[in-house]
Amino acid sequence: MTQLHNFFLNTQLNSLTKYIYAFFFGSILVLCFPPYSFWPLIFPSITFLFLRSYFSTSLKEAFFIGWFFGLAFFILGLYWIFNSFIIRSDIFIYLIPFCLTILASFLALFIGFVSFLNYKFKKKILFSIIYFSVFWTLSEILRSYLFTGFPWNLIAHTWVNFTNILQICSIFGVYGLTFLTILFVLCVSVFFLKRKLFQKREILFFISVYIFFASIIILGEIRLNNATTNIHDSKIYRVVQPNINQKDKLDIKKIKKNFKKLIDLSFENKMDSLNASEKLVILWPETAIINLNYISSLPIFKKLKFKLKNGEYIISGAFKEKGDQNVLYYNSIVVINNNLLPEFVYDKFHLVPFGEYIPFEKILNKFNFNLTSLQKGNNFPQAITKYKDIPAFKTLICYEIIFPDKYSKDSNFLFNFTNDAWFGNTSGPHQHFVHSIFRAIEHGAQVIRVANTGISASIDPFGRIMQKIDLNTEGKFDTKFITGNSFLNPSIILTTTYSKYGNNLILFILLGLFFILFNKGKIKK
Repeated sequence: MTQLHNFFLNTQLNSLTKYIYAFFFGSILVLCFPPYSFWPLIFPSITFLFLRSYFSTSLKEAFFIGWFFGLAFFILGLYWIFNSFIIRSDIFIYLIPFCLTILASFLALFIGFVSFLNYKFKKKILFSIIYFSVFWTLSEILRSYLFTGFPWNLIAHTWVNFTNILQICSIFGVYGLTFLTILFVLCVSVFFLKRKLFQKREILFFISVYIFFASIIILGEIRLNNATTNIHDSKIYRVVQPNINQKDKLDIKKIKKNFKKLIDLSFENKMDSLNASEKLVILWPETAIINLNYISSLPIFKKLKFKLKNGEYIISGAFKEKGDQNVLYYNSIVVINNNLLPEFVYDKFHLVPFGEYIPFEKILNKFNFNLTSLQKGNNFPQAITKYKDIPAFKTLICYEIIFPDKYSKDSNFLFNFTNDAWFGNTSGPHQHFVHSIFRAIEHGAQVIRVANTGISASIDPFGRIMQKIDLNTEGKFDTKFITGNSFLNPSIILTTTYSKYGNNLILFILLGLFFILFNKGKIKK
């Protein structure tokens, strides 16, 4: 106990040593997230950042403690992004360390400013715990919006294996759970390290936080035990995960083989799986159809005319071409009927920077770079898709699912089409999958995730996984559209507080807490 106390509260360390320790604790925080999910490490890592920046000798030192912490956290947490550089032979591999360091250095600024503000607004340690929790949560929210936004590896994601804890997101969203997590972690750790120094009023505050967090777990369990669902319509939705690695997907010589795998999986055991009255809707992943001309030119697609009945469809990701001379390309979702007539229902709006579009492309092309980007759709905010007799749904392509309050609201059914083959067998696909669970709980909506190499799943409106195909596994599963029932009136479809107010509720709470603490004046301890 004495050794822990001395390590976390020792004020004699020089700045360089503090930065090295900050880098180390930023590294171990990554292990709290999927696929590792070793959540206990959140206690020493967040506690170190809080106490070291709180007891810093200057604003500069406080900032760099947070920045080095964030540098390690984002380098090790986001390394998987650059797996796509290895797949794309036209991009030099030696650029990976450079690009990863630049990206991590920029994102580390968000955590650097958290530790900077922790020192800047230094109060009695109890109030600073609240301040720090507010600053960290606001930094995650800002990271979700600034420069197109990247809300990845949010602190709340460390609880992904505890569905009972996640239920609070139906009220406060993912950022609300982040705030409560930071507050709880620091209250436990700081009380453990300095419990002999606190007065009764402060001890009462810590106990209140423990009771509140325990109530979240208990009430979440009660919510799950009393949750009920209804089947919304009779159609069967077949999720197909072909598990085609990205190099094979880009290999023109393997196009026929790839489509054969998709089609064979789509109709495997169809007659045994369906009743005569049931209709099948087949779901293929993002960009499963690279060129729509293949539908009419490849003989294998003729099978669809005989295998699809009237009222049965394939909904697939595809590249859409528009224009004759200056051809524009879109990352889109298309519906194909048994006449093989494709109809586009959605064009991706939120494109991935440097992956799907190049920032400042027009300026760079003036210097003969000859860069080409995908075009973004003009359907923001996302319109709900109503196609013939398929119940209304909302489509999210790839990382559009990671934005909590931007694209997912106002629908009971969310389709997420993605191709994570770019990121291979890394932590990226696991971390991407987590967002689908949070969107389901926040909006009380079923999420059907269709991935090329995984992870595909059907998630109910309470965040429970009903069917799932693991990463790097070929397979399929059948699911139906389901809705959650309201707890007050089971005959009414479930709605959530978060789906009504979005992030506004937690923002109101965070800003309210900030101004209450600010008005108490700055008291150094």
